[in-house]
Amino acid sequence: MRNTLRKIAIATGVASAALVLGTTQAMAAPATTWTVSPDPAPFTAVSTNTVLEAGGIPMTCPEAGAGGTGFSATGNPGHVADIESAYFGTSAAPCTSILGPVAPVTSTSPPWRIQAVDYDDATGVTTGYIDNISAEVTVLSCTFTVSGEVNATYTNDTDVLSVEAGGDHVLNVSDATAGCAGLVEDGMNPSFTGDYAVDGVDGIVGS
Repeated sequence: MRNTLRKIAIATGVASAALVLGTTQAMAAPATTWTVSPDPAPFTAVSTNTVLEAGGIPMTCPEAGAGGTGFSATGNPGHVADIESAYFGTSAAPCTSILGPVAPVTSTSPPWRIQAVDYDDATGVTTGYIDNISAEVTVLSCTFTVSGEVNATYTNDTDVLSVEAGGDHVLNVSDATAGCAGLVEDGMNPSFTGDYAVDGVDGIVGS
């Protein structure tokens, strides 16, 4: 079992509603008023290309998704949405590693928060991050918790949320069980990427 588990790579992260990794334009004042339409905006988001990775070996999810509510806000960062539910894989199409199905179980209480930081009027792209992320991942006898933040961007023209862990917004592993055999250890920063098609949000504009 120990040698088998050393060949696995697992990671977890989440997805949600709308935002991506970016930087504030030079000499541009950061947006402090965020208009989400409609307001409120109940939404769902679905991805078919979510990839989670630890130890250099990817775990893929044929379907991952999230649901919640978007709303207008003020401030920078601006709290523009709550993710109230999230899942990775389904019973018919589970997330898989080289050893087969992997079972992430998300916790969205308290909700994961979408925070808006910058808006590019020319491209209609809002950049920011998602925080409060928490999920438990199990593969064979290995169970661990992943929590933290991911970078996020939302593109108005395509209604696509893209997420990626890294930089100032990372995921952290904790509570790794003995069954993880040293492959997955507390303090690791698993990677996570995915593009989510969002339904229910007509746009996010910062000013």
